[in-house]
Amino acid sequence: MREKLAFFLDTEKISGGAYHELVYMINKIYEKNEDLIEIVIISTSKNFDLKLKKNSLKIYHINMNALERHIAFLRNYDPTVRRIKKYFFFQNKLEKLLKNKNIDLVYFAGPSQYSLYLEETDFIITIPDVSHREDLEFPEWTKSKTSEFHRREEIISKAAVRAIAIITNAQIIKEKISYFYKVSSERILVINQRPSITIENFIKSDPKKSLEVNKKHNLPKSYIFYPAMYLPHKNHKYLIDVIKILNLEKGIDLSAVFCGSDKGYLEKIKSYTNKLDLRDKVRFLDYVDDEELPYLYLNSLALTMPTFSGPTNIPPWEAFKLEVPVFYSLIGKIKNVYKDAVYYIDPFDPNSLAMGLLKLLRSKEDKINLVSKGKELLKSVKIDKEYNQIFDVIKKRQKIKATWEFDN
Repeated sequence: MREKLAFFLDTEKISGGAYHELVYMINKIYEKNEDLIEIVIISTSKNFDLKLKKNSLKIYHINMNALERHIAFLRNYDPTVRRIKKYFFFQNKLEKLLKNKNIDLVYFAGPSQYSLYLEETDFIITIPDVSHREDLEFPEWTKSKTSEFHRREEIISKAAVRAIAIITNAQIIKEKISYFYKVSSERILVINQRPSITIENFIKSDPKKSLEVNKKHNLPKSYIFYPAMYLPHKNHKYLIDVIKILNLEKGIDLSAVFCGSDKGYLEKIKSYTNKLDLRDKVRFLDYVDDEELPYLYLNSLALTMPTFSGPTNIPPWEAFKLEVPVFYSLIGKIKNVYKDAVYYIDPFDPNSLAMGLLKLLRSKEDKINLVSKGKELLKSVKIDKEYNQIFDVIKKRQKIKATWEFDN
């Protein structure tokens, strides 16, 4: 009898990259499965809009209130409760569902608090970054009213050491996870990020659709594009300063288009834009429909990402696919990831991007070269080989289980 792998979904679509990585992951594992396992989905919501190639996957819903989640946490991490739970204590609702549905292995697509509730079920977890441990100066990590630092640290520190495998998207992040959380590097697998499914499958631009998107969002004639949630570490202020330099000092008519979910920082960015009298040069969009996203890239001069955290992100891979030049922050060892496929900028100095954009505008050859390098890098990733690592983990686990389990 095939074992069951359950993808656990508690990621909202507006989370952007995390959602798109999740959808790509499910589709890819289903595609490569070859009948080794049965794949199902467990969701905390009945309203997940997943664009899956295989829509017949069974979906089980779970709804745990705050008390039920706290009880599940106590069963693992409270010393007293952990000792008496086998004699008497409230049930673990999540484990009960897994047992009833014969789930053998759970895959968490991100640092989920639900990973802390598992007692008897093995799991794999994705840890995309450890920015909260590195970028302590940013308020969204250590000064957040939601205690984001403590929330992330609690999940990752407890889940990382219990997971049979951890997925991350770059060797430099793998090394940091192993360092911060004392996890064997052999249990940390690197799987590179990919474009979202919509852009991965994008074949040819539709002129009519392009005009519709331009009209709907009132897009400027010439603009740089930055798809990112409105948070301080995303460094939107930097791009507004770049627009100021190019328009007011260099006489270049260029705008900026942002899109993403507001995390409470948007009003400050808008206020700064108005203060510089650049309100007509900056478009603030919300989370845009998947079908519109390719055209926001294609109609732009370049993707510009002056981010401080990550250090990796999905948009560069989407830009590589759509043949759009990429400007990216020179942070950490990021050159080991993007190599020579992006133009590196100093995220503290807006002039470094302003000069890079001027160079791009004046040299068609530079643009062609940058786009070519991006296409080469995207093509060079052995994605099938990387995903085979997950099946190696599953096979290894099954082999070990066979040494102590008996057929009924």
